[in-house]
Amino acid sequence: MSALARHFAHHRIAWSRGVVATVLAVILLTPPGRLSGLDRAPGWLVDFCEVFGYVLVVTATLWRIWCELFIAGTKNGELAADGPYSTVRNPLYVGSFVGAVGLGFAVQQPLLAILIGVVFALAYPAVVAEEEANLTRIFGERYREYCARVPRWIPDFALYREPASISVPPRQMRRAILDAMWFLWAFALWRLIEILHNEHLLPNLF
Repeated sequence: MSALARHFAHHRIAWSRGVVATVLAVILLTPPGRLSGLDRAPGWLVDFCEVFGYVLVVTATLWRIWCELFIAGTKNGELAADGPYSTVRNPLYVGSFVGAVGLGFAVQQPLLAILIGVVFALAYPAVVAEEEANLTRIFGERYREYCARVPRWIPDFALYREPASISVPPRQMRRAILDAMWFLWAFALWRLIEILHNEHLLPNLF
């Protein structure tokens, strides 16, 4: 693992917040579609990008809620290997990737969506490698067998399995839902910003 990859793995939250702040600044000061040229594109293409992105955002939100409920329903010291974790080893990161890319399309900035996807593809393998090494130390052969059976990034729904029931405390359920909702809140914020741009209440730097 390179020094840069190790740095990101240990400071990914700070970097993620910086990226989010930058994205919000771009959205706040740029009319929808301006940087990507969508402001000059046919109306149907603009609508398609927004709807496509919104579908990805909703899918990512529901997926992350599903993942976090299974985590909350896993007893301390157990390896999460059911539900979404039976189809892919890193379902929360997969959901974050889909949601972030979808948000880029939904706010009519497809170039931003592509950039987010590239940054994620370059940065997060280092994070996952470190987490998997830690899980291997904790669970040993059981986790190695899990890794051999379940893909790292692309879900294989043929592997899906789930218990008859899971027990999730209401507090953890509420936290899981709120944690997964930020994609939808970001989209709602963009809609508000779009209205402010249309009413000429926000400056346009580009």
